[in-house]
Amino acid sequence: MSLKIRSLIAGDGERLSQLYSSLEPWPLFYPTAFIARSIRLSTTHATQLVHLEAIKRALEWADQNNIDLEVRFQRHEFLQLHEIDSLTRSLNTARRGKQGETIGESKGNTYVSYAAQYLKWLAEELVTDSYRTEVRNMIDLQHKRLVDKLISKTGSQSAKRQRILNQHLSEATRAQLEALWIEPFVGLFRSADRGSRLRTIVMLRILYETGMRRGEVLSLKLKNVSESTGGMGARLEIERNHHDEFDSRVAQPVAKTGGRIVPITPELEKLLTEYIVRYRADVPGVSFDNEGFIFVTHRAGRGQGKPLSISNCDQALASLKKDFPALLELHFHLLRHDWNYRFSKEADTAKMDAENESEIRKTLMGWSVESKMAAIYNARHVQEQAFSIGLKVASATERPVPTILDGGGASPEAGPLRHQRRIK
Repeated sequence: MSLKIRSLIAGDGERLSQLYSSLEPWPLFYPTAFIARSIRLSTTHATQLVHLEAIKRALEWADQNNIDLEVRFQRHEFLQLHEIDSLTRSLNTARRGKQGETIGESKGNTYVSYAAQYLKWLAEELVTDSYRTEVRNMIDLQHKRLVDKLISKTGSQSAKRQRILNQHLSEATRAQLEALWIEPFVGLFRSADRGSRLRTIVMLRILYETGMRRGEVLSLKLKNVSESTGGMGARLEIERNHHDEFDSRVAQPVAKTGGRIVPITPELEKLLTEYIVRYRADVPGVSFDNEGFIFVTHRAGRGQGKPLSISNCDQALASLKKDFPALLELHFHLLRHDWNYRFSKEADTAKMDAENESEIRKTLMGWSVESKMAAIYNARHVQEQAFSIGLKVASATERPVPTILDGGGASPEAGPLRHQRRIK
């Protein structure tokens, strides 16, 4: 038996995904019921996909081990310790790459947590006497044993914060990007490639200047651009766009953070206008109404003129990195980290207090009032300042080396150290 996740777009724009078996033409009943009743109303489509992937992995494991979960649970035969160990290993195994290779801790923890959530729900659905204390205890014990398999090392959150603090562009990568802002078509030989090249450069510059997420850039529409006028600079509006009925992409790029308006420089406004008016407008099948997406597929084919997909966006960056090796370290989210790094520098120059810096950062990043991300990025700059001051303090404690005079005598200022010599 093979399992596959299929996605579709409902008439109102909602993205729906279901789990199918190769043995049946309709979606699996219990996974579909679980998503519809317990997950769909409170999560994004992207999160629903992760839940389904965890369920898919759990069911594949059960099939490989000849375990019928539905029959077992109905008989009150819940998973034993050795089975939970085996399931956990399967959930953490990479589907691609070398045999036995595991996925990252964060993703592995997510799969284990989501699988545990589904199996507990499934047991409660199938067991008719779960109200009995001994049965309830067995269900809870299975759940606890699986959740206990979560990888949670001491200091892991601290390590994660430290990784965030250390991420920003190298000077070589920054210099290459700034050169491409000025000469976006350098190295191109085919005029047909100019549109897609400028599209990629404009996207990167938007990410660099605003700290947007990749999904937010891909979701920008023509109506979201406000040109500079009346002394007010150009700006972009980021909207919460889940289940957008105008978006033809099944894997819809979405804004994970709150809607907001962000400023852009005159130079970026000029590049963006050039792309929209001169290159995007020439793409067959492109939309010109306000709901039209700014960044589209240029290459001929079924998708030409349609909104740029996440995978094609990643391919465009990969192609640019091949042409410019200085960009090898670059990935889209690194530009968001780098924006926060530069914001901290500007906040320091402007002598902002910590509270004001945090509030402005949250506004520009689209974070909620309760978000802890602003504090993490603020900590990075505090860390740098502490390092700089600590180095100055350390330098002040260095003992002076006396000057050795001709004939072996020391200078009078050397005092009690006149007998010391520097040994080379």
